[in-house]
Amino acid sequence: MILRRLVLSAALGLAMPFLFVSAVSAAVKHVVSPGETLSYIALIYEKTVEEIAGANDIRDPDLIFPGQELDIPAGPGVGADSYVVQPGDTLSAIAFQHGISTNLLQTANGISDADYVYIGQVLTIPSAYSDPELPALAFPDRPWDPSLEAMIEEIAWIEGVDAGLVKAVATVESSWNQWAISSAGAIGIMQVMPGTVWWLEWEVFGFDFNERESAWDNVRLGARYLRILLDATGHDYYDAVAAYYQGLSPTEAGVYYAGTAGYASMVLAVKAAYWP
Repeated sequence: MILRRLVLSAALGLAMPFLFVSAVSAAVKHVVSPGETLSYIALIYEKTVEEIAGANDIRDPDLIFPGQELDIPAGPGVGADSYVVQPGDTLSAIAFQHGISTNLLQTANGISDADYVYIGQVLTIPSAYSDPELPALAFPDRPWDPSLEAMIEEIAWIEGVDAGLVKAVATVESSWNQWAISSAGAIGIMQVMPGTVWWLEWEVFGFDFNERESAWDNVRLGARYLRILLDATGHDYYDAVAAYYQGLSPTEAGVYYAGTAGYASMVLAVKAAYWP
């Protein structure tokens, strides 16, 4: 686990835009998507975690909830870049000019029809944030725990997910260590984030899990989340794994952060090597 996950855009409908900008007032509100972290939201708006937490009276930056509406403080970094549509402009051309995807530009401006922009329209240009270069992941050894492996295979069968993919994600995430907790708060074998757990418990399963102490619960949560991402990406393993790492919203928008390609490629390489 390097950067942490930024997750689903809306409860299975996947239609919730992840930022809203008023072109008139330049005031910004953000509705938290399942699994998003405050650090990721801060990166989107080029703010610090402390600035956003302070603006919203958040005492624990690791605890935000899907559907929670956050005020993004004004100032440099929020709505700093804008573009006035000129004759002959298209949304795709404007996006290309600014080095971002059309989907990201469309989402940032609440545009339902990508083929329709009008002369004089003021567009907000979201930041195409990229992480600093991250060190390459070291290829992990194959974990050896027959009973745990059998448990992962059983859960994968229950959830309808390729067991090799679940084992590969768990290998890269934690080397099957249930007691692993990342600096960002990701938990256990599958390194599930608290926000993702909350969403899965309330919106998907309908009951509580003990993801901190129960390896079964932790893998069940991670496997179900993988299945949701696979369904959302047309069962594209690379995109599903990328979304597990960085979140579905940016993945669907065509935005891939530094580290994502290395992570997704490593997971698929581990699967190919150990569980083809």
